Amino acid sequence: MTTDFIRDMDATLLKLNTKDVFSLRTAYEGVFVLGGIGSGKTSGAGRAIAGAMLRSGAGGLVMVAKPEETALWQSYAKQHGREDDLVLFNEKEGCNFIAYEFSRKGVQGANSVTDCIMRVLDAAEKAAGQGAGREGEQFWKNTSRQMLLYAISALYGAKGNVTVEDIVRFVTTAPTKRPTTPEELLHVEKSFAFRTLKQFDTEPVCEVPADVKKAVNNYWALQYTALAEKTRSSILIHVTSSLNRFATGMLRKCFCDETTIVPEMAFAGKIIVMALPVLTMNEDAIVAQQLFQFLWMRAVESRNGLAEQFSERPVFLYGDECQYFVTPYWDTFLSTCRGSRCAVIAMSQSLPTLYAQIGKDKSDFVDGLTGKFLTKLFFLNSCPRSNKWASELIGKGLKIRKTQTQGITTGMNTNRGGSQASTNEGWHKSEGTNTGTSEQEYEASMLEANYFATSLKTGAPKNNFEVSGVWFRAGAQFEEPIPGTSSNVLLANFIQQ
Repeated sequence: MTTDFIRDMDATLLKLNTKDVFSLRTAYEGVFVLGGIGSGKTSGAGRAIAGAMLRSGAGGLVMVAKPEETALWQSYAKQHGREDDLVLFNEKEGCNFIAYEFSRKGVQGANSVTDCIMRVLDAAEKAAGQGAGREGEQFWKNTSRQMLLYAISALYGAKGNVTVEDIVRFVTTAPTKRPTTPEELLHVEKSFAFRTLKQFDTEPVCEVPADVKKAVNNYWALQYTALAEKTRSSILIHVTSSLNRFATGMLRKCFCDETTIVPEMAFAGKIIVMALPVLTMNEDAIVAQQLFQFLWMRAVESRNGLAEQFSERPVFLYGDECQYFVTPYWDTFLSTCRGSRCAVIAMSQSLPTLYAQIGKDKSDFVDGLTGKFLTKLFFLNSCPRSNKWASELIGKGLKIRKTQTQGITTGMNTNRGGSQASTNEGWHKSEGTNTGTSEQEYEASMLEANYFATSLKTGAPKNNFEVSGVWFRAGAQFEEPIPGTSSNVLLANFIQQ
């Protein structure tokens, strides 16, 4: 039985206090959460927002950094009656991403498959701590993409299907120069790449447009052979070293074999949990999750062209420790996903955590990305940079400084006089007090940076399992804002149990 879902964008999903609420409309605008270790961001806001999305009947994709998150989401699903909708994408499941993209787009799928592999290359480099800020980075990306696109197009046209093994085999056997002797010609004609290109030209299994065929032949016959040997070798190593990850192990089983899970399952109410935790499966898990995430994002963006039963249901992307899953495509997705009824909930410990994972030279990207989340939650944090950012985001306002003054005056006079017959003495004492009060307006932060390091509850028995966080939403008019702040800032309290 298919789970029903909420259609009203303004329906209450979560009460923030006695008067203010969290709705689908707010969720679609994006939610970004920052909080230090032990601040309660996961057990407080994470738990509450996850429950709200589950109760709404939304489908979703859950990224997993820590191994315990899978069990956590199983408990969420059980608590909110969504056990039957939970789908675990673990080592036993798979999504053959190449077959999936070609099934969606046919011949035009070559570009989509190339885009996916480029994401794999990028994820593999960053997971290994390489690539960010590399000299000539865009050149290597462009040339690698060109090689992949024309290899994939040739393989699909010639054979009707494409595998990672065939891509690697094709690019490693492609002729690097024109043969000049009969022996060299014979060697070239025996190569896998030559035989594939010949079939592509003379007996293709899938016809490709004439302009594509011309571009493929021109690249492998002229452009590829014209590359400098060092450049060509560097491109080849760049491509094959990452694709060889898919030759064995989890990545081969999950992304090059049988397809059991596809992104569109979320449109029918399934919650796909990427049960391939980063902290135990390391780089391969980052590559795997970022690859499927990219497929899911592209499917979400295009789903408005599907029938209403697949395009109307709300969906969500949920990432705790999101620094492992953020890619350049997030910027594009956050700009458009609201129109596809998708909420993005991202959580991390601090801004420097994002900068370090994505690349120090990508600070503008991180700033632009966080700016696209209209709702931001701040929990207890010891990071000065994050706390300063939160304080500056909430802004400054006029405050009143009261000054009180008090003055006391004391005086005494003595008089003496006399004659032969008598003597006169006299004295006089006086005291006075003056008191004054003045008020002066001055501009100051409505919430100082220190507030986020000292004034928020972190749950546990000492706080009666209550977690508090500052909830900021651009343009909001909350009915119960934090006193002394603007109308778009409130103090939200969450119960861990």
